[in-house]
Amino acid sequence: MNLLTNANKAFHIIAYLGIFSLSACAPASSQDQVFTSKEGNFSILMPGSIVEEVNTPVKGITTRTWTAIKGESAYTVARSTFAKKIAAEKFPRILQALSEAAKKSNFVNGKRITESSVMKNGYKCLDFTLTGIPSPSLQAESKKNGININSKLIYQRSLLCMKDNQAVEALVLLPSSEELKSKGASFIKSLNLK
Repeated sequence: MNLLTNANKAFHIIAYLGIFSLSACAPASSQDQVFTSKEGNFSILMPGSIVEEVNTPVKGITTRTWTAIKGESAYTVARSTFAKKIAAEKFPRILQALSEAAKKSNFVNGKRITESSVMKNGYKCLDFTLTGIPSPSLQAESKKNGININSKLIYQRSLLCMKDNQAVEALVLLPSSEELKSKGASFIKSLNLK
């Protein structure tokens, strides 16, 4: 259970790091660019300039996030490395708990629109979409960085994947269901795990 608690804490930090790093972002370029992690275990198509945040929030878990901002949307990819290998049979329970944690931490009365389990290049993944009014903490961080999402309905699409001692997540926060279907879907689809 300690691992699940630590993973839950890490997810809260992953979800917020994308917004926290907004202040450090350079203006987004209009060109999409392929980003590959230094470790080479994933690549993704990012829409604009990227910032890397390095954080060790929880004992035994190191998290790095990369974020691009385009308009009122935040595109984030995060990689967490756990000090110990996680048993594969625990992945479904951990992924489900992390999805629930995202709903509770990012939204006030958040709602799950879709959720499905998928395998991607040997990773066990959970693909989920959430919507709702942003939580006060998410609103405050956005406001600090010039994005007003107060009382606006926003959408989150995430692909959270686990293998051995690591988790990789592609997460996008969007202001409309139309962007969710187009830009959100293409961002999630561009995640290439190795």
